[in-house]
Formats: sequence, structure tokens, C-alpha cells
Amino acid sequence: MVQPAPETKADEAFDPEWTAPSSTLEDGLFSYLENEPLWLAHELTALDPAAIAELNAGEAVGTLEKVARLERWLSALKAQIVHRVGTSMTERAPSGVEHRLASMNAVSETACVLNIPEGTAGFLLNESTALVEDFPTSLEALSSGTINYQHAQVIIRESTGIPADERAGYEESLLRVAPDLTRPQLAVRARRLREKMCPEAAAERRTKAEADRAVWLEPAPDGMAYLSAFLGAETAVAMFDRLTRAARAAQGPNEARTLAQLRADALAGLVIQDNPSLQEEGILSGIRPQVLVTVPVLSLLGESKMPGDLEGYGPIPASIARKLAANAPSLLRLLTDPVDSAVLDVGRRRYRVPTDLKTYLRARDKTCRYPGCNRSAATADLDHTVPWEDGGSTRPGNLACLCPKHHRMKHEAGWSVRQHPGGVLAWTSPTGRNYSTRPEDPPAAVHPDAGQASASARVSGRTPGSAWHPPPAEDPPPF
Repeated sequence: MVQPAPETKADEAFDPEWTAPSSTLEDGLFSYLENEPLWLAHELTALDPAAIAELNAGEAVGTLEKVARLERWLSALKAQIVHRVGTSMTERAPSGVEHRLASMNAVSETACVLNIPEGTAGFLLNESTALVEDFPTSLEALSSGTINYQHAQVIIRESTGIPADERAGYEESLLRVAPDLTRPQLAVRARRLREKMCPEAAAERRTKAEADRAVWLEPAPDGMAYLSAFLGAETAVAMFDRLTRAARAAQGPNEARTLAQLRADALAGLVIQDNPSLQEEGILSGIRPQVLVTVPVLSLLGESKMPGDLEGYGPIPASIARKLAANAPSLLRLLTDPVDSAVLDVGRRRYRVPTDLKTYLRARDKTCRYPGCNRSAATADLDHTVPWEDGGSTRPGNLACLCPKHHRMKHEAGWSVRQHPGGVLAWTSPTGRNYSTRPEDPPAAVHPDAGQASASARVSGRTPGSAWHPPPAEDPPPF
């Protein structure tokens, strides 16, 4: 039996002369993997790239097949462990509020440990529970390497509406064909089988699915983003058809944009302006930001290419920031020069956070400051790290943006937090694990020369040297 490696420091190279100690799996799974989980990789390749470089084509393909089988076995083990994370936290919690909070903690801890969004962690917990409790044959097939995890996901997700007493037959039918199919191919088979087994439930499933309709935003590189929608099929097809018709109507000998680009521009024009204009200037002029657009003054003047920052997305080119700033009802100038003197610390005089301080905290935090949460700070609560009633003050070093869900978890689910200088939050989970979140560092300020300083003064009405500065460093522990 391959044994675990001794404890090693993370920054030290793995010793190629390493020999396994004598502890065994009988000592417990946690102890078995606690010290050095890389021991299996060490046994497979001795962590020597030459072992891989020596493979010929046939050996490389054969090895890939074996590694894929190992990956499937690990996926099955991971599903069982994730399921245990959930049950271990909820099994002693009574029904009701405490049980819901325990379930929320299970999702949060899973997200933090795996460094994934909470939504993804929630799906993982649900899938793991389904595999262990409802589809044990699929779990066995995954563990043996017969199917991969994507196959298992299809079997689980397409089973909606199938009665529990018919689930085994559904599972068995799909497992017979899954090894020879890709995920999309298996999904088609699964949907057809489900409709054949439960045709009367189709309308009910559609009604339930409609309750999940949504639109969401996903940032992409280069100042772009994905805007996605989950809609009824007939609605989505009708919308796409309208966009296609508008795009084709705009095509002509002098139109250089592709059909796909025209569809995108038509969507922007229809949604933002309620006008099918496809002109870039028209689309941008329709935006009236209700978010923070942070623009360095020199970029606003066109004398610098330093990027702006769009709340909910991140850095955007200076040229786009200028166009947005021209139409914004208000503009927050950070880093180089504000429009007025904002009060950023009201101490113990008042509990309610003043508007200037709210704006500063939104710009500082950008998102909820709970580990792994990416919800916008624009809709977050402002939480006193040390509660106001316990002596906490209303100042940047004792305030942070938390979405309503995580604000509640901080106070009710056993999480604790301390705030360190620079807005760093040190979280401790109910299981005693430590996580930290920190504000994104602002873009480095460009030190202006005399001419640049004069340009800044023309915009702000200030004299050079009176520019805004960040609040002073916070007090040292114990805060």
C-alpha cells in the first residue's frame, strides 16, 4: 500500500528520495491525507517531468486514459466527502432556522475551501447528495471509472420529475449507454427518456423551471462582458429572431459589421434606448449609470490613458469611461482629486453611515467582503465589524460591505470577523478555519508634473497640492 508522505513545508521542493512512512488508512482518512496529499502524484511520476517526456505517442494516450480513470475515482471520493461536509454540519441541527443556517455554513465552507463561488458550491453539495443518496449506482460507476463526472451530472440534472420508484430504471438505462457518449449526447438521451417515462409531468416541470428565469452578468476580458438570460424556449427564439431581423435590415454594401456584431448592437439599442438604433454613439449615449464610474481626472481630460473603473465590472478603457462620465448624473473622482471634501469618519457620534462614507466604502470594497462572494457592493449592507452597540465606531476601519445573506450569517451562523489596517477582513468559520479578504488595490496614481497638476486644478477648482488623500492608517490591534 502506498503511504502518505511526511509533512513538508509548502515552499520546499518535494524530495525525490522521499520514502513513505508506516501510517496506514486504518489510522483514519483525515490523518492519512493530512500531512502531504501529493504523495500519490509522487508515486505516479516521482514529480519528475522527464517521466512524462519519455512517453511515446501510444504510451501517452494510454497514460492519459489511466489518469482519466484516476480522476473519475477522485471525483467520486470528492462527492462523498462534500456530502459528508453537509451532513456533518446539519445532522445535529434541529429543524427550522438553525438547520437552514447550518446548511448555509456547509455551502460557505465548501466554497471557501475549494475557492469557488457559493452558487457553484451549492450545486456541488446538491449533486453530491444526489449521487450518494439517490443515484448510488452512478456513484459506483464513477468510482470504477466507467463514467466521468459530467455523465453523472447529466443523469442527476435530467432526472427532475421522475418518481423515486422509477429512478433506478432511468439510471440503469442511461448507464448502459453513457460510456460511449459525450455529455451533450447523453443529455439528449436523458431528456428523451425522461419525457417518455413521465410525459404528463412536462408541463409541471416547465412551470417550475420558469420560476428560475433570470438574467445575469459575467465580466470578460478587454472591457467586455457576457449578458446571459434563462428564458422560456419560445421567448428566447422569438427574441433572437427579432434581433436577427433587425441585424439583417442594417446590412448593406457600406456596412462592415458582421451579422453577429449587428445582433449585439441591436440588442444594446433595444434594451438601453428602447430604440433599434445601431450606431455606437447612440448606444453609449443611452446609458445613464446608476453606479460608480471612477475616472482619474487626467483620463477625463484626455491627457492620460489610465483606465476608469465601472462598478460591478472593473477596469474599462479611458475612452469608454469618458463617454460614460459625460452622461453620468454624478461622478466620483477617486485617487487624484474629489469634487468636495467628504467626511469619512464620524466616530461614535452617530450610527447611521453618511452618504459620503457610503460612497467611499462602495468604491473601496466593490463587492460583498465575505469570503468568495462577488455580489456588488451597490446593493450591500454596511456592517460595523465591531457592533456599534459594543463600542464600534462609524469609520472606514470598522465598516465593510456585506450582502444581506452574509450580513445575517455574520451575526447568526457562528462566523466572526476582525478588520485589519487597509480594510483587510480576517474571518473565522464555525469550524475554526481562517479566511481573509482584502479590497482590490486601486490603480497606482500617476505623480503629475507641474503641467499636469495645473490641469487637475482646472477641473477641481483647487490649487496644486490640495488633492484628496486616502484616510489615515487605522489603529493597530485590538481595533
